[in-house]
Amino acid sequence: MAGDTLPPLRVGLVGCGRIGLHLIERSAVGGPFQVVAASEELDVSRLIAPFGVRLMSLPELAQSTDVDVLWGTSYWDFPFDRLPLETNHVQHLIVETPFTLSPPAAEQAFADASRRGRLLIHHPWRADLDFRQALAVARDEKLGAIRAVKFVLWSYARPPRGATRCVEPAVWDELAQPGATKLRFVAHALDQLVLLVLSRPIRVFAVGDRVADGNDLFAGDSLALHVLFESGCEAEIDVRLDSPVPVQSGWMLTGERGGYAKGRQHTLTDEGEVFDSPVTPAGNPEDTDQFEWLARQIRSGVPDATEEACACFVVTLLDGAQRSLVTNQPVILS
Repeated sequence: MAGDTLPPLRVGLVGCGRIGLHLIERSAVGGPFQVVAASEELDVSRLIAPFGVRLMSLPELAQSTDVDVLWGTSYWDFPFDRLPLETNHVQHLIVETPFTLSPPAAEQAFADASRRGRLLIHHPWRADLDFRQALAVARDEKLGAIRAVKFVLWSYARPPRGATRCVEPAVWDELAQPGATKLRFVAHALDQLVLLVLSRPIRVFAVGDRVADGNDLFAGDSLALHVLFESGCEAEIDVRLDSPVPVQSGWMLTGERGGYAKGRQHTLTDEGEVFDSPVTPAGNPEDTDQFEWLARQIRSGVPDATEEACACFVVTLLDGAQRSLVTNQPVILS
């Protein structure tokens, strides 16, 4: 049965900042999810009431019988430790890659989720055309083993030094903070990376801005990671938000018999020549809609071990990157 013939899954938002408002507006025009309630410390009633969304406390939200799915919208907080597990119906939890979890905490989060429903990770970047083209090439056996991967994203998101006009972001709008934006880009790039390489990451070295407050993932405007995989593949991710020169390289792959860049596959012949050709994106067209994909995952009732492992790899890499920033040394991942 097609997803659009089923009643929408009823969503309760844990937090209602920019992401929460986006989810409310998106669900208002149809789709597999419908936001019916939200929990937010600040009073956002006037923003959500026109959409028929009610404001309530987190315990009330977790116990609400007309909520099928809890959707966490914050990167700073993972709400499992504040959610009552004893509910009178099954609830699932959707989050984007949580920045603040350690590897043991991520594994525990999946285990805790199984007591009340399922924990799913929202991956909005997976619908990106460049990534799906790169994934198609990475899955091509004719390419051979992937030896190197690179991704560069430079943009400008900061006012110049000494700027006299700068509007401060709303207090509750955490995504307006450059540190959160930078780390969100890196986290989603890492999610794509572990799908492209399909090998266990074993070492990470991180370089970022050194600021007076100390070295951490949220500080400064830049973060570059060098990741070594068990297969021998080396990967680089370079995100910078203070560059007046915009650079978006997309994914670049080099394998034993070819590679990928900017929508084209480069193939090495036995004679040593290189031919390039356009790439058909990987996956079915319906898989590009993350909301439909999430709804199918929930309705299947079957946990996806590959997805859980991918999420744990991302958390492990972020945790290793944090330790690398502090020590200024490569970190071996367990």
